[in-house]
Amino acid sequence: MTAPQTDPRVFWRCSPGRRLPAYARDLADARARDLVPAQRQVAVYLDRWPAGRVTGLGPAICCPPDFHPGRLDWRYLAALSVLVVTLPAPDPERLRHLLAELVAARPKRLILLRPGKVPVAEFIISEARGVEVQP
Repeated sequence: MTAPQTDPRVFWRCSPGRRLPAYARDLADARARDLVPAQRQVAVYLDRWPAGRVTGLGPAICCPPDFHPGRLDWRYLAALSVLVVTLPAPDPERLRHLLAELVAARPKRLILLRPGKVPVAEFIISEARGVEVQP
C-alpha cells in the first residue's frame, strides 16, 4: 500500500446497516488512511473463498453465500480496478446485485471473470468508456 497519510488509528466506518465483506477489514482501513494496493487492483470473489487474503490478482475479498451483496459496504473500492471472480455457473440474481453494488461504488474498472465460460472476461466498467454494461 502506498500513500501520504499512515495514522494507524484511522479506521473504516461502514454505512449504517452494512458491514464489510470477508477479508476486507485491512483493505478498508488502509483506504480510510488514503492508502491504495500497490497494483491498484482488488479481486472480489462471489460465493467462493479465495485461496488467501492476497492472490495473484491482488488483495482478495469475498461476498460469501450467506450474505446479500446489498448488505455489504463496497465504498472503499472507489477508484480501484475491481475483478469479480465467480463460480462457473453463478446465481444470476446474486451476480446482478453484486455488480449493481460495485457499479455504485464507482471503481475505475470493473471486470467480470467467469472461469470456464465464454467470454472468460467481460468489462462492466472500462476506464476509456465508463459503464459498458448495466447490471
